[in-house]
Amino acid sequence: MNKVGIIGIGHVGATSALIMAQRGHVGEIVLVDKKEAKVKAEQADLQDQIAILDTDTTITVQDYDAESWDQLQDADVIIFSAGQIEALADHGGQRDYELQVTSKIAREIAPKVKASGFNGVIVSITNPCDVIAQILQEEIGLDKSQVVGTGTGLETARMKHAVATATGYNYHDITGYVFGEHGDTMFPVWSSVKVAGQPITDFQLPLDDLTAKIVDGGYLVYRGKAYTNNGIATRANVTAEAILNDSHRAIPVSAYDEAKGLFVGQVAVLGRHGIEKVVPVPLNESEQELFDKSAAAIKANYDKVH
Repeated sequence: MNKVGIIGIGHVGATSALIMAQRGHVGEIVLVDKKEAKVKAEQADLQDQIAILDTDTTITVQDYDAESWDQLQDADVIIFSAGQIEALADHGGQRDYELQVTSKIAREIAPKVKASGFNGVIVSITNPCDVIAQILQEEIGLDKSQVVGTGTGLETARMKHAVATATGYNYHDITGYVFGEHGDTMFPVWSSVKVAGQPITDFQLPLDDLTAKIVDGGYLVYRGKAYTNNGIATRANVTAEAILNDSHRAIPVSAYDEAKGLFVGQVAVLGRHGIEKVVPVPLNESEQELFDKSAAAIKANYDKVH
């Protein structure tokens, strides 16, 4: 029976658990949150849901105040979604403003995970995603291959939606990637994008306008709801399942880049033990410049809290 821990049962963590229970691919979900009443309520609510469905998932709660989170010791995957969305309220949802808060949360939680003896794979959602992934890797002491951020996976989905809308094709027929920071310096690798096998350059599209729409995608959701949850929670589940199923699937994530010395959104192959390899997707000269600029933005944020 596989086992997944979810740390941080706010909007995203709770939705991740909801989707995971509905999909029924995980045997046990361990919920972890500082708010005891909230996490126990989510446990009860999820159990009610499972009693209605044809799935069979056990929902347990880890005592947050324990020095060692022993229930995570034998977990295969931890989804790290701890944060404080209220930190964005006065800053229009800009991810970088969470940094001072979320970096402290990551460093508070990491020793408890380390003390448990956990040796699985961490999927980090918490913003700024790339920096928090690196902090978790360093503080817990896992191999770099055992930590993966959701990175630009959601932006890649938004790119497919934007291109499909612009061309009239189904978004399942759009292939390609968004690279870089999970933040404002992300960029579509337009040279990789194809529409039903046809290069994006075969279509007369305003690529700069489409890029702006992709970058604004998260803010669009935030402006209407004051948080995002459905897309990113689904992305986290797909990433976790790729690991649990030892799928050897190549997907856009935040992976450690040896040349840059940091976690950054790119394509990596995921398996049972995390990142198996980073896929060297060719970048043209302008795309390489954008990748370098995005990596520099991640490094600047990391330096603020290192």
